[in-house]
Amino acid sequence: MSIGISLILVVFFLAMNAFFVIAEFALVRVRKSQLELAVEEGKPGAKAAMEIALNVNKYLSACQLGITLASLALGWLGEPAFSALIRPLFVLFGLPEAVISVVAVAIGYFIMTTLHVVTGELIPKSFAIFATERYALFTARPLMAFYKITYPIMVLFNGITNAVVRIAGHDPANEHEVYTDDEIKLLIDESTESGLIAPEQNEFVDNIFDIADKDAESLMTPRPDMVCLCMNDTLEENMRIVTEAKFTRFPVYRRDKDDIVGFVSVKDLYNLSPESTMDDVRVRRIVAVPEGMPVVKLLKVLKREKTKMALVVDEHGGTSGLVTMGDIFEEIVGDFDDEYAHGLSDVLTEVAPNHFITTGACPIDDFAERMGFKDENFTEYETLGGLLLDVLDRIPDVGDEANYEEDGTKVRFVVRSMDARRINQVEFWVTEATPDDQPA
Repeated sequence: MSIGISLILVVFFLAMNAFFVIAEFALVRVRKSQLELAVEEGKPGAKAAMEIALNVNKYLSACQLGITLASLALGWLGEPAFSALIRPLFVLFGLPEAVISVVAVAIGYFIMTTLHVVTGELIPKSFAIFATERYALFTARPLMAFYKITYPIMVLFNGITNAVVRIAGHDPANEHEVYTDDEIKLLIDESTESGLIAPEQNEFVDNIFDIADKDAESLMTPRPDMVCLCMNDTLEENMRIVTEAKFTRFPVYRRDKDDIVGFVSVKDLYNLSPESTMDDVRVRRIVAVPEGMPVVKLLKVLKREKTKMALVVDEHGGTSGLVTMGDIFEEIVGDFDDEYAHGLSDVLTEVAPNHFITTGACPIDDFAERMGFKDENFTEYETLGGLLLDVLDRIPDVGDEANYEEDGTKVRFVVRSMDARRINQVEFWVTEATPDDQPA
């Protein structure tokens, strides 16, 4: 074989080795979430890459076979080709044939090894690390074709590999590695240090992982700090407590705090006539949960019961405290004004027939109930402000208007005041939707 043909084959097998190294590293490093997004976007090679990611072991074996074949070919062709290429240079110096043979082989071996390691291993590996998704998509289809061509050999190799792995007491898995909580935290910390994730986002993620280990008792407002209303007191006495505390919901008891009968909404209290008594107040059912209930399960209970408040009880059935959805959110994002700590101005006020004034902090379930809307249409929001932000799709300015329609009822909102980026006062009118208002 001529030196020229040998060198052409060396270049080919170097490229082949580089291809399989890139494919191997891209396959190991690419995240399934990246591939899922690429499939949704219809990127070329995305479906093939996803198929490969779901069968990692099979295609890693294909990469190893390709690298091995290329390396063997380079060893067979490369050293003799480079030795023959540089031999004439030493002949010119009149060196003995024995010396020329040894030196030419040594230098040829060094050149081939350098090319193999640098251009066939290190550079491709760096490419795969710096642009993992790009090269995972680029190599996916050729790698699948190579696997199909070498399928009988792959079946044999994978069978032997899996048998040895099982004998060693391990379970051969095809799926990508699943990360533990600590590993995810470490990845996020590294991403924060590199500037890919903001420190505030890092803190939120840490808090979410931490809250999973907490229970209702660790988040609750303890019994001595609970502000409650008493059914045996007069409405005037209870209203004095409401005015001072400035919450929007209050637990209600008969004898003491171990005898909680439910909770009341401030809106219901203010809708009572002056002659009303506590017996006329609408007392709503309150959910009771044990002290040791995990926060994750507590969230599911609150969602299932469509409430944002739960009574925490001890092993004897006595009241330990009160926990709200706001307590859970505060544990994640830090101190904030949740809907239970807003003032009485958060209550819907009807200033004229079908004409209302409230704040962006008005609880969304109060708004839905007053308008006669279905609660399930507002599960994504906590407050009226959340609904307005979603409808407007931006932070509003004073004077901005928004419309909401449901079951033939149209609500026109006008933002009257803002507190920085938070919606403060909102005015709205309720009318019947006309045919022109209905979506086409």
